[in-house]
Amino acid sequence: MTENKDYIKFLTDLKSKIRQAQYKAYRAVNTELITLYWDIGQSIVAKQEELGWGQKIIQKLSEDLQKEFPKNSGFSYANLDRMRKFFLTYKANPKLAQLVREIPWGQNIVIIEKLNDAYQREYYLRMTVRNAWSRNILVHQIETKSFERFLADEKSHNFDTTLPVEMQERVGPVIKDNYMLDFLEISDRIKERALERKLLENIRSFLLELGTGFSFIGHQYKIVLGENEYFIDLLFYHRYLKCLIAIDLKIGKFIPEYAGKMNFYLNLLDDKVKLTDENLSIGLILCKEKDNLIAEYALRNITKPMGVAKYYLTRDLPDELVKQLPAPSVIENKLKELAEEEEK
Repeated sequence: MTENKDYIKFLTDLKSKIRQAQYKAYRAVNTELITLYWDIGQSIVAKQEELGWGQKIIQKLSEDLQKEFPKNSGFSYANLDRMRKFFLTYKANPKLAQLVREIPWGQNIVIIEKLNDAYQREYYLRMTVRNAWSRNILVHQIETKSFERFLADEKSHNFDTTLPVEMQERVGPVIKDNYMLDFLEISDRIKERALERKLLENIRSFLLELGTGFSFIGHQYKIVLGENEYFIDLLFYHRYLKCLIAIDLKIGKFIPEYAGKMNFYLNLLDDKVKLTDENLSIGLILCKEKDNLIAEYALRNITKPMGVAKYYLTRDLPDELVKQLPAPSVIENKLKELAEEEEK
């Protein structure tokens, strides 16, 4: 039995090392590609300024490069023009110019074409690097105003007292303070089971909102304890955190009793469902409304890791959220905190 456990741990460690090596190799290739595109954009701009060339030179350059490199689709007129804009966008901002090299070209295009504000660009660049957002997830996060919600973010969780330090740093960005569920196209007046059913019908959109790494396990997930049966609303597994994530849906305000119930569910998951090589299960109580002070007191002596978040049913920012958007100096501090978290 001991040998089997030793082998499982040995295999898990090797898998982790292989994935890390593959990721490092991918990042190295991506960095070289983005550096090449930057250099091409810079060269085009330099020649246009030096010789007064217009946009026609980009078309001719595209035709000649595609003849020379027929298997490379990156030298179309549109893409060469994007390289030019890419350089012009970031040439005066060394901080962002460094960040762009850490994400794929497709995500860089989205950020250039959909955003004009430097603060927004920095936020989405950092979050794409941190969470490995795909292009679709990045587009979804922009469209659902993730940046604006980040600025008003007041997280309610107990991760600092229930998780090891190295796990805290990884969980923090995964469990958000608020979620946009406008894709459900429902009104505020809906019962919890109906809300759950609509989420199941739109599970792909919900996974996009949750972010990278979530895998759906089931709804009304049954756990038996003695002669009793208990049901968890939604159960997920997070590939990178290597843990189960239970979500409890509430259509009203958060109340302290919800934390005790989630603590009970997480005890059951850890004892009866979690595998030996997986991390502690995490809970997320998703409510229509929450009071951060009440949530703080409710979670204070809870032993299992969990967070309390609220959801929005409309993409239009609520008035109170708009009023909370801070001054530029505050935005800079929040982005600085985000950068410091990445360096830890």
